[in-house]
Amino acid sequence: MTNHPASSPPADHHASHIPAAAATEDRLLLAPISPEPLLDLAITEPPVKEQPRVGKTFIFAFGFAYFGFWIACLMPGVVTLALKVQALVGGDAAPAALGLIAGVGVLLPLVLMPIVGRMSDRTTARIGMRRPYLIAGAIAVVILGVVMGLAPNIPVLLAAYAMYSVAANFIGTPLLAVIPDQVPMQQRGLVSGLVGMTLPMAMIVGTFIIQAVSTVTLLTFVIPPAIAAIGVVIFIALVKDRHLSKADRKPKLTLAEMAGTFWVNPIKHPDFGWAWFSRLLFVCAFAFLTYYQVFYLINHLGSDPSQVPQQIFLASTVLSIVTVITSMVGGRLSDFFRRRKIFVLSAATIYGVALVIASVVTGFDGFLLAMGIAGVGYGAFLAVDLALVADVLPDPDNAGKDMAVFNMSSTLANAIGPAIAPFILILGGGSYSVLFAVAGAFAILGGLAILPVRRVR
Repeated sequence: MTNHPASSPPADHHASHIPAAAATEDRLLLAPISPEPLLDLAITEPPVKEQPRVGKTFIFAFGFAYFGFWIACLMPGVVTLALKVQALVGGDAAPAALGLIAGVGVLLPLVLMPIVGRMSDRTTARIGMRRPYLIAGAIAVVILGVVMGLAPNIPVLLAAYAMYSVAANFIGTPLLAVIPDQVPMQQRGLVSGLVGMTLPMAMIVGTFIIQAVSTVTLLTFVIPPAIAAIGVVIFIALVKDRHLSKADRKPKLTLAEMAGTFWVNPIKHPDFGWAWFSRLLFVCAFAFLTYYQVFYLINHLGSDPSQVPQQIFLASTVLSIVTVITSMVGGRLSDFFRRRKIFVLSAATIYGVALVIASVVTGFDGFLLAMGIAGVGYGAFLAVDLALVADVLPDPDNAGKDMAVFNMSSTLANAIGPAIAPFILILGGGSYSVLFAVAGAFAILGGLAILPVRRVR
C-alpha cells in the first residue's frame, strides 16, 4: 500500500464536528468552473480553504475497512454459496437455486442502500453519523455468516443471504460517505484509488483463505465477515466520525425528499447524472466479461472444461495484480494534475480496447495479455471515477444517500449485463467475439459519457 505523506495532522485529529459553515464551504469548493481543454494538464491553484488533509492513520484504517467489506461481499458469491447449495440440493438443481438466492441478494441492497445512506445523513448520535451503521453491519454480517454456514435448507439460506447482503451494505454505504465527509479534493484520487485496489486484493486473499479452510463449511462463511468486522473496529477506533447536531438536521423529510431517496435528478444535477451513466456502461462491460468468460474460454478458445477453473484463476490473478498497481497510480496522478476526466476517459478506452483484443485472439496466452491490459484500465477507472463523483455530489449534507444512489449504477449493471448478453449472442450468431467486442464498445462509451461533466476537469 502506498501511503501519502501528510504535512498536516493525520485524520485521527480531524475535527469531529462539521458545522453548517463547513457545509457552505464544501459547496463553494464544488462551484461550477469553466470547462477546460481535455488535454490541458496545467495545475490550477487550490481553493483558499479546504478540508484538512487526511494522514496515514486514516488511509490505513479506511483501506483495511474497505478491504474487509469486499471480502465479506465477494466470498459468498464467488465460492461458498455455490458449494453450500450443491451440498443441499445436488448438482442438477443447484444452478437454479443459486440463481434465485443471488438474485434476491442483489435486489434487496439495491432498494435499501439509498435508505441506509439517507438515514446516516440524518443521524445525530453522540458517536457520530456513520459509526452506528458500521457497528450494526459488522455485528449482523458475523451472525448471518454463522446462519448461512449452518443453514439446513434453501429457504433458510436464501433468507440469511438476503439479510447478509443488506448488513454488508450497512458497512459499505457509510464508508463511501466518509470520502466526501472527510477527504479533501486534492486527496480523493488517492483514497478512491485505495478503494479500487482493495477489491482485487480481497479477491486474492479471500479465495486463498477459503481454499485453506474449505473442509470446514462453517469457517468458509464466518471468516470473511469476521475480517470485515475487524476492519470496522479498527476504523472506528482510529478515525473520528462526522457529527450532526439536532439543530442542523432538517425537522422532517418531505414527500418529495422521500421519493428522492432513490435517485438524483439528472436535469438539476447533470454532472452527477453523467457520472452515474458512465459507471453503468463501464460495469456492464465488466459484467459481460465476468459472467461469460467460462463460455468464452470453452466455445471461443476451445479450452477443455477441466482446464477452465485454472485458466480463470490465472486470468483473474493477472487482472488483479495490474489493477492493484494502476488503481493507486491513477488516483495519485489525478490528484497531482488536478484532473479527473482525462484519466476516466483514458482508462475506459484502455479497458475497452483490451476487450476488443480478447474478442480476436485465438489462444489463452492472448487472453492473458488482454486481461493484463484490461487491469490497467479497470484499476484506473474505478479509482478516478469514484473521486470524480465525490467532487460533483449535489449536496454534501446528503453525501451518504447520494453515494448510495451512485453505487446503484454498479448493482444495476451487474443485472443488466447478463440479461442482455444472450440477445447480443443471438444477434451475433452465437459468437463470443461479437459479445466481447460489444462489451469493449460499452466501456469506451462509458468513458465518453464523462466528457459532459463541467464541474471537474
